[in-house]
Amino acid sequence: MSTRPTSWLADPGLTRIWQVLRERLEGRGLRAEGRVVLSGLSREERHAVSALVGRPVTAATLAVSLADLDATLVERSGVGGLQAVLEHVTGRALDDRAARRAQRAAGREAPFALARELVGDPPWVEVWLDGVRRSGVLARTADPTAAVRRAVETLARLPTSIARTELAVAVGGGAHALDDGGTVAALVLRALAARLGEPPPVTTAERRGLWERFGVRVDLVSTTCLTLGLRGRGDSSVAVRMALAADAGDPVHLTAWDLRRVELQAPDVVLVCENPRVLEAVAERRGGVVAAVCTSGQPALVVLDVLHALAGARLRYHGDFDWPGIAIANRLVADVGVVPWRMGADQYLAALHGPRVPLLGTPIEPEWDRELGAAMRHHGVAVHEEAVLDDLLAAVTTG
Repeated sequence: MSTRPTSWLADPGLTRIWQVLRERLEGRGLRAEGRVVLSGLSREERHAVSALVGRPVTAATLAVSLADLDATLVERSGVGGLQAVLEHVTGRALDDRAARRAQRAAGREAPFALARELVGDPPWVEVWLDGVRRSGVLARTADPTAAVRRAVETLARLPTSIARTELAVAVGGGAHALDDGGTVAALVLRALAARLGEPPPVTTAERRGLWERFGVRVDLVSTTCLTLGLRGRGDSSVAVRMALAADAGDPVHLTAWDLRRVELQAPDVVLVCENPRVLEAVAERRGGVVAAVCTSGQPALVVLDVLHALAGARLRYHGDFDWPGIAIANRLVADVGVVPWRMGADQYLAALHGPRVPLLGTPIEPEWDRELGAAMRHHGVAVHEEAVLDDLLAAVTTG
């Protein structure tokens, strides 16, 4: 090989050809493989290409084997193979775009691999990570790996009983690390939803509710428990307000803030219902004589706090005869010791004469009555509390 570059490498007729070849190598991982078609060759370019490939070129189009050209340049250029020549004649190193794409892809995948390593392989992990990937949430943070580590550390502490700000401090991100809109909070909430088999929360209320289902209290005032006929001990402002509402037969909302300032009196019996309309109807029929607590669907932490504070009362629970309603009942039986009331197979079958509402979702076994679960699966009909409201009110009235 010559020790000095040959003069024909600098032929102006090759300027466009070098750019075409450079684009090809940069796009293919700098590998001199395959063929490239040079088209629209001018007379000057055909003359210059003839010197490049070592044979006459008379047509305006020429297919060039990059491997052959690489070997020819190694032998004749005085510079080296095709990559070395291109860098010499264009004055800058070639950009391995394929390697950069692979590096970026590996960088994007690294947080997901880390999450799998840290969390393990429970069945919800891939659902979680697939949703994270499609949402692009990690692309909006400067340090995806750190966000994943903090999210996994948060998940490892759940369920718990703690304020969200305290949990944020505990996982090392400061008091606002789990605030709405942050990457870590989004990752955690998507994981919790995946664990429950539910879609990710999209509203503020849904996000707050999901935190609370895992014992994390967002604040003391934004969620409430709808109650009727409950009273508090002492003469605090909360106790006075509750007494006035009970005397008037008015429903009243209690917050976690309230519960820190009053001790609840436990009546002999408390009706626990799932739907606000039931408590409203009890208030209309019996005023504040019948004590009632409404979960308003999936119970928030403050609802569980109220029910725990009523320890000693007989908590009679009625909810919807659908799979989410059964899940709520199972949870309340396990967490606060409610006793399902008028929620057996007999009451379900008696209610089937009304409008037929399809029973949708994944079946959940009622822990207190296996026959109820069998009947619900057999008939495939949901019965909501409102559909049996008259029967409930009659039962409440007669005790």
